[in-house]
Amino acid sequence: MNDPGRFIVLEGLDGVGKSTLAKDLAAHLDAQFMSTPGAAFSGIRNQVLDAFGSNQLAKALFYTATVSSEGTKARAIVEQGRSVVMDRYWASTVTYAKARGVTANLDALANGLAMPDICVLITLDEATRLARLRERGMTPEDRETISASFCQAVLKGLAARSTISVDISGADRSQAVTRVAAAIEAYFDQASPKMEDPA
Repeated sequence: MNDPGRFIVLEGLDGVGKSTLAKDLAAHLDAQFMSTPGAAFSGIRNQVLDAFGSNQLAKALFYTATVSSEGTKARAIVEQGRSVVMDRYWASTVTYAKARGVTANLDALANGLAMPDICVLITLDEATRLARLRERGMTPEDRETISASFCQAVLKGLAARSTISVDISGADRSQAVTRVAAAIEAYFDQASPKMEDPA
């Protein structure tokens, strides 16, 4: 990936290893690692979400605001020629909100957001995903994804909003990065117009 900067987003269920993979992929591509809701909210996110209580729309709008902010920053970096690898973005915001019962048309807000050049859905075999969740200590959000119906709804929504999907089942950290990087490069190679040989 030596061409222009690209805005790359990794999506997936909790426990598939997105955060680690996004950081490793950013290092592999000499890209900037970013995440939503962003570093500025790392110490206060739970307080903000707790303040909204059970109002899932308010929580979704908070995440939408952070997507807008981080996406604008990411696009500015890309325009300077450096790639960005983002851990979670708009697909998660909309999909998780819908799975939690939000009926508002959040998709209508997408026109004002910086969209990624590629959104990669990361999948992992369920036994390994659940083992990782248990090892790290499950958050209430993690526990939601244990429900088969919730998990299926989220996966369906993420798949519909992703450009490509990469299964990292059975791969160690290095292999997962190589697998995802190759899939991204293959996508852009296929999307790029081919130069015809001179007659």
